[in-house]
Amino acid sequence: MDPLSITAAVVGIAAPAAHCIHLLLSDLQKIVDAPETLNSLKTDLISVDQTLASLQAVSDPQWQLLGEAVVTQSKTATTSCKESCERFKTALGRWTRHSEDGKLSLRDRAMVGFIKQGYIKSMSEQLQHCKLTLTSVVGIATFSLQQTQATGEMMATVSQKEAEILDSIAATDKQLTEVNAKLGALCIAKQEEDETEVDRASAISQVAVEQTALGESRKLLEELLSGIQAAAVDARKDQAQVVNNFGGQNEGMQIGVSYGAISGITFGKK
Repeated sequence: MDPLSITAAVVGIAAPAAHCIHLLLSDLQKIVDAPETLNSLKTDLISVDQTLASLQAVSDPQWQLLGEAVVTQSKTATTSCKESCERFKTALGRWTRHSEDGKLSLRDRAMVGFIKQGYIKSMSEQLQHCKLTLTSVVGIATFSLQQTQATGEMMATVSQKEAEILDSIAATDKQLTEVNAKLGALCIAKQEEDETEVDRASAISQVAVEQTALGESRKLLEELLSGIQAAAVDARKDQAQVVNNFGGQNEGMQIGVSYGAISGITFGKK
């Protein structure tokens, strides 16, 4: 991979995604009497925006260590987040078309506060998982496999990172199961009162996108897990090659690791 092209590609994806988040946040903030579901969504958007800023700060050498598969899947996760924000912004415009001056009409409040709770929840969950996945990428990127730590500290850090990724994979699997069930229920559910066919199709599409994004995130987490497990193997090799130095007096018994019989030992000064 060309380091310059990696940085350009990541920034070229993350910056437009952040821009879409800012536009959606601006629309949400204009609704002065927004229901709690929309206020919670604003918090999720801010969190993802901060994570995207961290992603853009990952250096060229760190991307090289992560590998091409992680780079590609990170771009996929970021693009999916951007496209979902664009769709949600369009949907929000339809839901609030009867409102003025930032105050929701009774009809639009019912649409946003009740009928579209499932859509909003799906969007919120996708944002939360996007943050989880990209935070994992940034976390592993900042953990240099070439750092000069004591071996014990290195092993502890590797084990901690491995546990974090395994927890993220377990959370992804659980969410995938829930989303699969949700998508099936949506496909057979009756159309809500005041809900247009466009709204219904949009809601189903959002959950389908969430399902796809979760699947891609799992692949990315598996790549990160593979990398951190390889780091664990390297750390254990380092642990098996300890060199002890006892000063410049050329005395004492000095052994790194010995797997065979030891003979011809002389104690004392030469």
